[in-house]
Amino acid sequence: MRIGIIGGGFCGSLCAKKLEKRFDVTLIDNKDFFEFTPSIPRVLCDYDYRNKIQVKHTDYLRKAKVIISKVDEIGEGYLIVGSKKLNFDYIIVSTGSSYHVPFKSKVVSTLSRSRGLLRIANQLRNVDEILIVGGGVVGVEAAAEILTRTKKNVILVHSHNRLMHRYPKKVGDYAMKFLENRGCKILLNNRITSHKGGWFITDKKNKFKPGLALLCTGITPNFNFKSKIASDEYGFLIVGSTLKIGNKIYAGGDIINIMEEKTAQNARNHASLICKNLEREIKGKSLCDYRTKKTPMVISLGSNHGIFFYNNFAFKGYTPSLMKKFIEKRVMIGYKLF
Repeated sequence: MRIGIIGGGFCGSLCAKKLEKRFDVTLIDNKDFFEFTPSIPRVLCDYDYRNKIQVKHTDYLRKAKVIISKVDEIGEGYLIVGSKKLNFDYIIVSTGSSYHVPFKSKVVSTLSRSRGLLRIANQLRNVDEILIVGGGVVGVEAAAEILTRTKKNVILVHSHNRLMHRYPKKVGDYAMKFLENRGCKILLNNRITSHKGGWFITDKKNKFKPGLALLCTGITPNFNFKSKIASDEYGFLIVGSTLKIGNKIYAGGDIINIMEEKTAQNARNHASLICKNLEREIKGKSLCDYRTKKTPMVISLGSNHGIFFYNNFAFKGYTPSLMKKFIEKRVMIGYKLF
């Protein structure tokens, strides 16, 4: 049984690990490593830390074939990679998402994979002021890393009335207090609408001319393939309750349209169900439905502070920072020790 997996993030890499034990698996990714993306903000100020959150696909996969390339077309039972047509019995799409870049400028960057963070890290060292656009988890964590590890001026612009607005109010309030106590200038209810001559201008006519701007808002799905796969109005793939698309295609991770937070934990849950359902389908058994549920969250605020919350329960301080380090280490050990 031949299985093609597109994307080597939390969902795709875990599918490859689980399925290679029983099937002929090919993982196709545009990078040659798995990465613990929740720790990317740390790499901004400690570039060597990337070595702790990356592992090459060929180091944790024992049997699966790895192809480092872009996929050009996805069909029912085949993939076009470069000039080659690769046939598969099943395909798993797990290409994730990334931040949209509405402004073209050398000072504008997004926090994506750490391979591209060397340029940002070098820029950050040579500027005095950094503008962070977006006050969600990534924007808050990036601001905290910079403020606790450097003496840079940080401005954070968020279009909502509180930070991390999708989470309990106490979480956003603590993050705002933490950042402001360390000198961060925070503008809520402001949206960047234009960028002219190095100046960023909000809809409230506030103007900034930073040495570096980090965009941490506007997630878009990574799906630029020729395909008949249906997507919603935002470009996320429409999956059924069993995470299937069509007859022979499954999808999971940030790329799908399920209404839940785009987290590593949820992507891994998708992978587990996809593997389970794929094996059940091969055996002729009925498939299981995916059931979304709220999961605990840990947010880091620099190396020694953090926030843990689950539903309306939350606590802050040093312990959550240890919890996130433990989660990172546990995941990475799982890959490095197979």
